[in-house]
Amino acid sequence: MIFSLLLLATAATGPAADPLAPAREGKYQCVVPNLEKKTCLGTTSYKPGADGSYESTTQLFLAPTPLITMELHTRGGTKDGKLCETIKLADFQAGIVYLNGKPADDATSNAVKSQMTAAVSALDGKAACSEFKPADGGLLLNEVSIDGTARADLSQKFIWVSAKDGYSLGM
Repeated sequence: MIFSLLLLATAATGPAADPLAPAREGKYQCVVPNLEKKTCLGTTSYKPGADGSYESTTQLFLAPTPLITMELHTRGGTKDGKLCETIKLADFQAGIVYLNGKPADDATSNAVKSQMTAAVSALDGKAACSEFKPADGGLLLNEVSIDGTARADLSQKFIWVSAKDGYSLGM
């Protein structure tokens, strides 16, 4: 599950020459979607730059009761039709933890960040790139590589959605 959360924080966008094309249309990624419930284990939205760079905001669903989520902000760029960024432990440490939709108390925030730090510390400073491939059921598969080595354990399915589609964080 921890690597799933890492994937959400480094998630990529669509195939071909401009992987940010759906983001330019106002769409965001719904990672590990439950199509019936219209929920996502995580979401990532992108602010594409004209030079191929991007800023991303990832929302992670961590626990249902009480509802615990985390928001992360990262930066990266496109390279050969992939989205790439350097994994930074500082991005996880700077994340905002929410409890029932409000910023969490220090104890909850520190506990969540401690778990995230333990999971991500070995990847700090490594290059993560994501490439999309079609998957079953109309989904896309995000294939992740770390420092050029494919990591099937980090690959997850997702869909592009817009705000009007009514998706939210959940299982």
